[in-house]
Amino acid sequence: MKMTSAVLAALVATSLVVTLHAQVKERSLPRLMKKDGRYALLVDDAPYLMLGAQVHNSSDWPAMLPKVWPAMEYLNVNTVEIPVYWEQFEPRHGQYDYTVIDTLLAEARQHRVRLVLLWFGTWKNGSQHYMPEWMKLAPDRYPHMVDKNGGAVDSPSPYASASLEADKSAFTAFLRRLKAADPQRTVIMVQVENEPGTWGSVRDYSPAAQKLFEAPVPPEVLDAMQVKAASPSPNWQEAFGPEAEVCFHAWSVARYVEQVAAAGKAVYPLPLYANAALRDPLKPGAPGSYESGGPTDNVLAIWKVAAPALDILAPDIYMNDPAAYLKVLELYHRDDNPLFVPETGGADNARFFFSALALQAIGFSAFGMDYTRDRGDAAGGSRPREEFLTPWAMNYRLIGPMQREIDR
Repeated sequence: MKMTSAVLAALVATSLVVTLHAQVKERSLPRLMKKDGRYALLVDDAPYLMLGAQVHNSSDWPAMLPKVWPAMEYLNVNTVEIPVYWEQFEPRHGQYDYTVIDTLLAEARQHRVRLVLLWFGTWKNGSQHYMPEWMKLAPDRYPHMVDKNGGAVDSPSPYASASLEADKSAFTAFLRRLKAADPQRTVIMVQVENEPGTWGSVRDYSPAAQKLFEAPVPPEVLDAMQVKAASPSPNWQEAFGPEAEVCFHAWSVARYVEQVAAAGKAVYPLPLYANAALRDPLKPGAPGSYESGGPTDNVLAIWKVAAPALDILAPDIYMNDPAAYLKVLELYHRDDNPLFVPETGGADNARFFFSALALQAIGFSAFGMDYTRDRGDAAGGSRPREEFLTPWAMNYRLIGPMQREIDR
């Protein structure tokens, strides 16, 4: 049988990975440890405080990376958060492109930093815009949510079984590649989806979702939320009243994410986390005024019981009010949840790095920290780029030499 160039290239790539794995001594897996009521992230079996920076959403393409690494050096980071795009990883159903992953591993090692990879899968900021094109072109098979009026919402349905199976397969292939290609443990953690949840509708109103909304709430959810209902098997409305739809959607999204996370973790058990687009903890607003379905502070207990494969539920903090910012840190610093801030914005928020350390955070990272934009901060301001980066660089320069002692 004549071998095609694509098959030959795949065989050569696989051979190189196997050869590399044989030549490089496999290091211990990164892991979270809890001792004396305090969490630590262990990397190479030693405490590790993530002094992190997250790049812009489109900075993972190989052509953009030359503008990433100089910024990381200026910032004095030890960890870079960078996305992996499902649409690039699986351009055709069942065919995986490892180019970006392999490039990131090679260049991160060259620049002596660790990676946290962000899986832009079913959800990216509440939408499905990073799903592969072959899924977007088949909305009947991979449906959107349905709003109260029966219209399609720009958000994936957590009850789309075909979407779930596709995401599980792709995420598993992604982690399988990391296991084979990264015996050095350059990647120390993976984010599952990105700000999962929904804008524009509090929940899914499809027939499948409605049937479950009217069914009894799972007992473990009632226990986790400490609900004392009048009836022994209340439905969501009876159990949660005005918050019923928010709680139901959180359970729906968390169950979906759990299945993706568990499938990947079964192949390669790196620490996994989900990040949250927050509501204001001091002025939360009514359901629908914030992204619904994600691990916001009011439904953390539901996410914990519905998605045990996730090691961390992490807040993306873009608040300028100090009282609100500090309240978020407090709410996510829980006995069952290590505090980790994977995204924050604005040079002025660099000061809260020390507040997070005081609550034993395992890591802290600002968003938009690269040179892919010549001017302006992550929020589109007009300050020069290095003026935006400098407060973070000063923090990390100060703490870097003592990071292991701080994280003990």
